[in-house]
Amino acid sequence: MRKIVLVLVGCLALAGCSGTWEAEIRLKVAKIDEDDAVPTYLPPRARVWLDRVGELQESAYDRDNFTGTVVEPAEIDGEVAVGDEVTCLAKQRSIGILQTNSIQTELFQCRKA
Repeated sequence: MRKIVLVLVGCLALAGCSGTWEAEIRLKVAKIDEDDAVPTYLPPRARVWLDRVGELQESAYDRDNFTGTVVEPAEIDGEVAVGDEVTCLAKQRSIGILQTNSIQTELFQCRKA
């Protein structure tokens, strides 16, 4: 019985540091390009390069490594051009004390600002 309690307490201690951070952030369209490397029978694949505007909140798990990202145009609600700003819901997840890889920032619900 004691072993079970010790194992449960250990699991709670390791998992207790995990969590999710999310906030709305602003990004600026740096460039829009089409991938010419796709076969000619497929439509060209466009990509939108987004750069972070300002700093992430103090409560973010990883404030330094996220400088921007690349998304598909369909992931942004509304037409955008270079120089436009968009707002997105950013999420970062931490698995706790055992996390050895970098924390990834995912974007959702992007729309033209």
